[in-house]
Amino acid sequence: MMIFGIHQKSPALLDIFTHNAAAWLGTGVHLVRYEDAVRAVKDIDAPASRTFFGELMDAAGIDLPEDWRERVTIGADRRQSRTARENLKLPEGLEFPAELPETQRRLVDFHAPGLRALLGYA
Repeated sequence: MMIFGIHQKSPALLDIFTHNAAAWLGTGVHLVRYEDAVRAVKDIDAPASRTFFGELMDAAGIDLPEDWRERVTIGADRRQSRTARENLKLPEGLEFPAELPETQRRLVDFHAPGLRALLGYA
């Protein structure tokens, strides 16, 4: 996703997040942050992980199955993911950073003031 988009081809970050995230806040939706899901998967045996996935399933109207840990572990296996950074085929010398670099964060704040804070990233 690009911060500024491409004129008449790809929407800007502000438009994407306005309609797919920010517009839903305050409507009773169950917001899931990627980082929270990753944390819950990494510490799958922790009580907080059970709470996280229990609340997620409850929000979807689904009872947490007995074998939820096994299902989550299988579903979160990065070796089987086509989008996990280590499985991407990138041009030589190109790397995706583990987190948004400071310059990129400032560009997001310039283009969509308050968005990172609204979504819990600032």
